[in-house]
Amino acid sequence: MGKSRQIFFALCIMMLYVHSYAITVIKNIRVNGLQRIEIGTVFSYLPVKVGDTVTDDKIDEIIDRLYATGFFKDVRVEAQGSILIIDVQERPVISELSISGDKLFDHDLLVKSLKENGLAEGKIFDQGVLDQAVLSLKSEYYNRGLYSVTITPTVVPLERNRVSVSIAIDEGDAAKIVSIQFVGNKIFSQSALVNQMALTTGNLLSWWYKDNQYSSDKLSGDIETIRSYYLNRGYINFKINSIQVQLTPDKKSVYITVNLNEGSQYKIKSVKLAGDPKNVSKNELEKLILIKPGTVVDQALVNKTVDGIKTKLGDYGYAFAAVNPVPEIDEKQKSVGFTFFMDTGKRIYIRQINISGNDKTRDIVIRRELRQTENSLYNASAIQRSKDRLNLLGYFKNTDVATAPVAGVNDEVDMNVKVDENNTGSINFGIGYAQGQGLLLNGSISQSNLFGSGKSATLSASTSALYQSLSLSFTDPYYKPNGTSLGYDIYDNVYSPDQAGISPYSTQTIGSRVRMGVPVSEFDKINFSLGFENNQINLSGDDVPLRFIQFTDQFGSSVNAIPVSVGWIRNTTDSTLWPTTGATYNQTADATLPFVGVQYYRFTSQNTWFTPLGSDNYVWRSNAQFGTINAYNDSQVPFYQNYFLGGINSIRGYYIGTIGPKDTDGSTLGGTNEVVWTNDILFPMPGIKEAHVVRLSVFYDMGSLWGGNSFDLTPEQSFRASYGLGLTWISPLGPIKLTYAIPMFNQPNDNLQPFQFMLGTSF
Repeated sequence: MGKSRQIFFALCIMMLYVHSYAITVIKNIRVNGLQRIEIGTVFSYLPVKVGDTVTDDKIDEIIDRLYATGFFKDVRVEAQGSILIIDVQERPVISELSISGDKLFDHDLLVKSLKENGLAEGKIFDQGVLDQAVLSLKSEYYNRGLYSVTITPTVVPLERNRVSVSIAIDEGDAAKIVSIQFVGNKIFSQSALVNQMALTTGNLLSWWYKDNQYSSDKLSGDIETIRSYYLNRGYINFKINSIQVQLTPDKKSVYITVNLNEGSQYKIKSVKLAGDPKNVSKNELEKLILIKPGTVVDQALVNKTVDGIKTKLGDYGYAFAAVNPVPEIDEKQKSVGFTFFMDTGKRIYIRQINISGNDKTRDIVIRRELRQTENSLYNASAIQRSKDRLNLLGYFKNTDVATAPVAGVNDEVDMNVKVDENNTGSINFGIGYAQGQGLLLNGSISQSNLFGSGKSATLSASTSALYQSLSLSFTDPYYKPNGTSLGYDIYDNVYSPDQAGISPYSTQTIGSRVRMGVPVSEFDKINFSLGFENNQINLSGDDVPLRFIQFTDQFGSSVNAIPVSVGWIRNTTDSTLWPTTGATYNQTADATLPFVGVQYYRFTSQNTWFTPLGSDNYVWRSNAQFGTINAYNDSQVPFYQNYFLGGINSIRGYYIGTIGPKDTDGSTLGGTNEVVWTNDILFPMPGIKEAHVVRLSVFYDMGSLWGGNSFDLTPEQSFRASYGLGLTWISPLGPIKLTYAIPMFNQPNDNLQPFQFMLGTSF
């Protein structure tokens, strides 16, 4: 009996085994439930076909594969005899997708981001994808301090297995930072550390720059700034122990607490170079070391030293040179010895230069700006200068210059230049106001990259109470392969000092000229010009100065001239808008040719220096200007060519153009000689973290104007000066410039104007 029972159980197990692994030969495959998806699409995903055998494992694989397509929310498979039956339920397709209330983000970029993550019109609807999109959006809003945001997704079923998806966003109000506290700081004060941060508890401009709205990304950046602040002052063991961000229950206020450990301050004990610099002079490299024994450790200077040495080695072809500053710390002496280990590697050559992204701009326009050449030794400075020159063109939004290894070669790389082209054509209109000039209007139509050739053309017009102008210009910056430029100008300029109450005359100058610029170095250019112009003189009022009348009696009210000029320009500043270092030099000599109209010559020198005072945020700007104009060939200097001083862009505190000799009626006569020296100490406005938006200044101006009139005033008698405060703000409405000056050495007939301002905008 026992033996029979064992046989029975064995037979049952065998029957189960045979059932589980029964082999069925498929004679037909039937798919039920399809609405939009073609049956051929389903067959393309099946691991079996008619004539194959099917097991339970194959059925499981069929289900897995069909689910993996994302097309179906339910799949069932069974074998009925030799027929394989697949029942599916399709996921609906998104027929409509709408997003509303998204003010913080660019709408088009948001739609593009959702599409890349599978949520877009025409895509298969997946509730999980929608839920993940909502969570991601909330996370982005939280990162920007909008904790009260609500995102409501709505899915509405439509006919033919479609759905309409709408995402309604109520961004709410951003959480404002009401407190930033540091714990553990003993060396640096609370205010000193807070001033290093971009985030703030609020200031005069927070309504626009929103720097008092909490952002986790900005906070991370601020923490790194604080870390650098300590490391650059010798606290090499500085640590951030914890960062606490507390949100009030109403989600409107944020309290930030940073717990830190300052550690001790370390000084530099010794500095040396190690490694073989190959054919690069070690003395030349040692000059690049910016840290000195006995000074406090400055991590920024250490990093600059590394970059400087690597760049210098790169100038000799060592593109992949490694420079590692290894510190040797003496805890007792609180000192650090630095050894800069150099590994030059192999010399690298540039095989070829590849340019991409320039759909409109011709290759030659880009290549002529490159200072690194093909089939030559790698030069780091030349590559960087190439990138700088491309950026200065203004043709491109972004410029990327990188090198890539050449396959199969260990001493060659290709230089890849990728540009993102900008719109180089523009139509601009500007409006503003300046004391002494009234309402300022200007407009222009320009194309700085004409037909992708690098040539430029501009039609511009401007008007104010003092100036009106209309001009047409064309410039070919590479008329010659060496970078010699050629340009043409046609202009109609009206100068009306009578309308501004400066002097009782006005002039209209119609002329044209040819310009040529010859580069002599990366930063220097010699400019030449030759032109022809006609000056129409209009004397107004009953009290016209006698010298004005005598001039028009001798030369007439219509005076022709053939002006020629030569000038030298050099610019080494680090920025066009907010320079902090470097200088600009502009020396120009011009004259009118003999036998046509009046004959005179002039020399003008204008030079500006920018010197950082401890940091880039504190800058001394010094401007020196000298000019002289004289007649020759028994002629005389036209009174309308005289120099004029005074105003917000000259010696502040005096009405525009009124410094110097005056006629008996108070009209300004100008002078044939001028000397001006202005000095500004530029610094950030207290409470405003962004130094490149608002800058204050204390200034001292001085200068003198003399010559060219019957009063024979000496430079000492005409000397004027002023001092005061200034403000420059690149506001949301345009640039604003305000000054308050206290004039010095002024005389009773001077026209004083302590408060002066200029504002404007363009759109």
